[in-house]
Amino acid sequence: MGLRNQALKGGFVMVIRQGLGLLLSLIGVILITRVIGPSEYGLYGASYGIIFFFGSLGTWGLDVYLLRKSSNPEKEEYDQTFTLLLCISAIFCLGIIFGRQAIAQMLKLPEVSQILGILALTIPLSLLNLPATVKLDRDLNFHRVAYIELVSQISYYLIAVPLALKGAGAWAPVSGLLTQQVTQLTLFYWSSKFRPSLCWNPILVRQMLVYGFSYSSSSWVWQLRTLVNPVLVGRFAGAEAVGFVALATRLVEMLSFAKTVTWRIAMAALAKLKDDKTRLRKSIEEAMRLQTIAVGLPIAGFAILGPIVLMLIFGKDWTPALQVFPFIAVGYLTNSIFSLHSSVLYLLGRNLLVTWFHLAHIALFAGSAFFLVPSLGIVGYGWAEVCALASYVVIHYYVTKEIGSPNYADTVLWYVVSVAVLALSGVSPSARYMSSCLLLLPLISTQQRKSLINYVQILRS
Repeated sequence: MGLRNQALKGGFVMVIRQGLGLLLSLIGVILITRVIGPSEYGLYGASYGIIFFFGSLGTWGLDVYLLRKSSNPEKEEYDQTFTLLLCISAIFCLGIIFGRQAIAQMLKLPEVSQILGILALTIPLSLLNLPATVKLDRDLNFHRVAYIELVSQISYYLIAVPLALKGAGAWAPVSGLLTQQVTQLTLFYWSSKFRPSLCWNPILVRQMLVYGFSYSSSSWVWQLRTLVNPVLVGRFAGAEAVGFVALATRLVEMLSFAKTVTWRIAMAALAKLKDDKTRLRKSIEEAMRLQTIAVGLPIAGFAILGPIVLMLIFGKDWTPALQVFPFIAVGYLTNSIFSLHSSVLYLLGRNLLVTWFHLAHIALFAGSAFFLVPSLGIVGYGWAEVCALASYVVIHYYVTKEIGSPNYADTVLWYVVSVAVLALSGVSPSARYMSSCLLLLPLISTQQRKSLINYVQILRS
């Protein structure tokens, strides 16, 4: 099977898994958020934002180091990665446990102190997953990865939902997350048949850490995004506002599940095209169109039905989340298009260029939020997302210098339609429902219809 077809079929399997996970997540999120309420969910969201930030720092780019190798990594490299992640996760976990009260005081949310202490335990659980996950990804064994992620997600809601119904508040999703991480760790190591050993090769350690730092420096800057809600929104607007932003973000993340799938496939598959810049550019063009369709249509569809869904299912207490949903959705949709640009720059070893792009993005996003949230509340957070869109000019410029300018024609067509629906969703109910007709406009093009038919034929073969 050709690389393109294999990647598409593997990606399709993961998208199906993510789709099933989306339905499961919606049911779970509905039950949990409706029962515990915005304030309790806001406490969890603020705590999780801090933990997620440090957990992202802890990867140190070691997973990408293994993924990007043109040859299969040796057992020693996997063991060394495991040992380094064990050390890093221990430092971060203990640091948060001992510093949790200081963090809570900074956020002006004293209730998050105890939650942070427990959630810190998820850092080693999530980081030690990486070697086994990479082993399966490198084998393009997406079926097994999809199965494990679905099972672990089920374990989350089996614990979180009953606890929420019993009045556990923020501790319900905390307990669910711990269960999910333990389940993932167990299943990934069992499925990959990887049995880690402690290893310390100074030469290999230096090689991994040097590469990891050059990659992670850009990733660390990007992860500062996750602190804007707990730190700025929490400090200036309170726990309830954090809950509204966290729910809107969670909904967008669930609806844009294909974004993560494409990135993982790109890192595993594009490495085989590293020396052919023409094929790299064409791969980006095709992936951008797929990303825009797979991410844009679900979020646009939710924008049309959102008010009904939130009112009937989540309850009227959560309707303020609709104020910020379209802004966050536009930000995620735009990022899904340009995530492949970052993948190619990483692939070519231009990590510093990605760092400059991330710095520009964070400066616009966090800077705008700092000035807008105190006066506009969660809507200020949304406008900060829009301000940050200007940063994508930077990464387009860098990719153009490396492999030439990608053709955005097909991507722009689907992007404009999706953004138009998101924009009209906040005008009036009649405009929101009429905007659904816009989603059919790209199908007027014969080329677009042929492309979609081609994808279906590949997946059926």
